[in-house]
Amino acid sequence: LKAPAHADIRVDLEEGLSHQVIRGVREGMASIGICWDAADFKGLQARPYREDRLAIAVPARHPLAARKRVSFAQTLDYEHAGMPTASAVQVLLHRAAARAGKPLIHRVIVANFDSALRVVQAGLAITIVPVEVARPYTRGAGLRIIPLEDAWARRRFMLCFRDADSLTPAARLLLEHLAGAAAAPAPAGL
Repeated sequence: LKAPAHADIRVDLEEGLSHQVIRGVREGMASIGICWDAADFKGLQARPYREDRLAIAVPARHPLAARKRVSFAQTLDYEHAGMPTASAVQVLLHRAAARAGKPLIHRVIVANFDSALRVVQAGLAITIVPVEVARPYTRGAGLRIIPLEDAWARRRFMLCFRDADSLTPAARLLLEHLAGAAAAPAPAGL
């Protein structure tokens, strides 16, 4: 959008759960969607976008803070700051907790990762967040971000759209930009 040739392009960006994103693209309310690869893309075209890695965010003095890696099951002995139960991350975490035979105990439910990290900063709970989201909070915030070693903690995201040929020129430019950014090497992890 900073390029002079794109000065007339306007982007309306909305956040939603994967099923809402898919529905918006299918119904024509959105030209392009980005969602977890576990979504039902039936009737849509899709391209790989990016990957992320889930991690546990803990206060610097937390018992898990000295660890280099941790399994999700090891976090279940502590209270979590969680997201709404319908969010993809929460569904994933509840399933993993059930497989581990332990409950996922929430001390606080928040609307987004930023709020969850603020709860951790306040020392009220721990939370599961993508490494990329948590990274800015590690600078002077007294937080430790420890990657989860569970295989399911690496998530893949897809770009989805109804038909690349029917996208507007601006939407096609955005799709190509996002697909190109996905091909770039990811920044070094924690």
